[in-house]
Amino acid sequence: MSRPIRSERPPTRTNPKAMRRRWYAGRMRPLTSVVVPIRGEEPPSPAFLAALGRPGGPDGIELLVTADDSTPAAVLAAWEAAGARVRTSPEPRGTRQREAARSATGHVLLFLHADTVLPGGWREEVEGAIASGAVAGAFRLAFEGGGARLALVALAANLRTALTRIPYGDQAPFVRRDAYERLGGHSPWPLLEDVDLFRRLRREGRVALLPDSVRTSPRRYLEKGILRTALTNRWVLLRFALGASPVTLARTYRS
Repeated sequence: MSRPIRSERPPTRTNPKAMRRRWYAGRMRPLTSVVVPIRGEEPPSPAFLAALGRPGGPDGIELLVTADDSTPAAVLAAWEAAGARVRTSPEPRGTRQREAARSATGHVLLFLHADTVLPGGWREEVEGAIASGAVAGAFRLAFEGGGARLALVALAANLRTALTRIPYGDQAPFVRRDAYERLGGHSPWPLLEDVDLFRRLRREGRVALLPDSVRTSPRRYLEKGILRTALTNRWVLLRFALGASPVTLARTYRS
């Protein structure tokens, strides 16, 4: 695990709108850094970009994309054209997210999958949770289409998150930068690095589950089968709890 990164520690309570105005006037860092880990063919969709907002503009958003080295050049160029700072690496997803967070400048770090669309007003919800004292948090989960069975999968995921305060990566988890650095960031794993991070974060303070939902792609469920995918997810989590290696589990999950 890498050393915590030294940085200026921002205040934990402040006025989010005032912070955005001060940043845009050039007097402080962007408020929110959005880190997107991608793997292979994942260009930004119009819905993703419209929901995110304009990186570098008055909303105070910084967009960082961390890609594995199998990502085509055309996909990387599409992210750069959208205003992202892009870097590639052969390292596992957890390591890539940690390195991207290290280069970020925001007070809040939000980790977002490329096939997940944020809700309207997401910045105000995230900033409000942090301003109210939460150390981290996430949105509720919903699927883009998929019918009643996927709605039940999302309901179960939201109940699990409400009980455990451990969201998954497809729920757009966010964290106060100083807390992330204090814990050393994501573990260098290809899978379950988000679960591990929030197991540690919930000991640091309150983890907020926001009222709005992100919309994520149901592609994996539809391609592999809803029941099979749900059971695989539970099996991977059980084996992880019993001490199985995330490297081994990643092969099971992606097979």
